[in-house]
Amino acid sequence: MPVSRRAALLGLTLSSLAGPALAQRRLGRRRDQTGRSAAAPAHTWAFGPDPLQAYDVYADHGSGPILLFVHGGGWSRGERTMVSELPAYAARHGLTLASTSYRLAPSVSARESAMDVAAAVADLKRRLPGRPLYLLGHSAGAHLAALVGIDPDYLGAVGLKPSDLAGVILLDGAGYDATAPRGDSRIDQWLGQTYDQAFGDQAAALSPTLRVRSGVAYPPFLIFHVARRQDSAVQSRGLAQALTRAGGRAEVVVAPDDSHMTINRGFGVAGDPEGERAARFISG
Repeated sequence: MPVSRRAALLGLTLSSLAGPALAQRRLGRRRDQTGRSAAAPAHTWAFGPDPLQAYDVYADHGSGPILLFVHGGGWSRGERTMVSELPAYAARHGLTLASTSYRLAPSVSARESAMDVAAAVADLKRRLPGRPLYLLGHSAGAHLAALVGIDPDYLGAVGLKPSDLAGVILLDGAGYDATAPRGDSRIDQWLGQTYDQAFGDQAAALSPTLRVRSGVAYPPFLIFHVARRQDSAVQSRGLAQALTRAGGRAEVVVAPDDSHMTINRGFGVAGDPEGERAARFISG
């Protein structure tokens, strides 16, 4: 496990340095290096008093499904404008795209971040009622989407339950079990600090895999991980196994040609294997 975590963090570090250029070469198109989209949202709606308690809604495509994106950033960075190609993806597949921000560490823990995601779900379902809503999260956002889709406390606090979600799509998360052993290298220590800042002494309570319970009706999960990240592979499989043991439905898909960054930035590009697989998950 320590070797896996070192390899994972090295992949994250390298992708943060080389990711934009790599993504540009692979996808054959220009984009803002921050991942922000050129498309402008049609609405921005607040669900709380903090400026980060808000979400953007892009072009509304009528009565079709809603896709709510939860950005990554180690629970301490990122913003809702970092949707890359998702607006075009949503338009192509008849989806209404929303992208939410949430309060960040160290001001709050991952618990409050997940509460914000759940509040965004509730507010969006209130404003656009009667439509299936899918959560899509990348990296730390994948952890938050999984936590909201699994632990009934979060959606329960806003009058909903996990099965009110039509599905959950996760892109290369590795925080599903934050209690996993850590090594003692400098890289492991850096990763440990990131986890500790977000989870504090609540690692088990904030680990989606450890929160799965029999008797709870869960939405279906589609879980992607990049091939080069062993810890993401192990944690993705562990989450899927926990869900299926509890009677849920979960599928793990390996992204062989992506890095931690390009799986997110390339997701909305026409013909992208992961994006098209998710579109079939939503339509089917």
